[in-house]
Amino acid sequence: MVNCGVILCDIRMPRVNGVECIQYIREQAPGIPIVVITGYPDTELASDLLKKGVKDFLVKPVAKEKLLAVVDGLIAAGKEINF
Repeated sequence: MVNCGVILCDIRMPRVNGVECIQYIREQAPGIPIVVITGYPDTELASDLLKKGVKDFLVKPVAKEKLLAVVDGLIAAGKEINF
């Protein structure tokens, strides 16, 4: 058992499709919380990803305080996961 952290993921990345990346992470390590940070606001995509377990969907530019609050909250909630 490992106390998990948080994965920060973009949607549009070079050589990697963010939605596919998130799906892969959900399958391989379902207990690790994922936060999407993107420069492309899309309410339909955000809603879909939140329904699939993404913990938050932040639009760039993200204030440092907001990002830290989200990450700190998820880490504080903590979860034991198996690898």
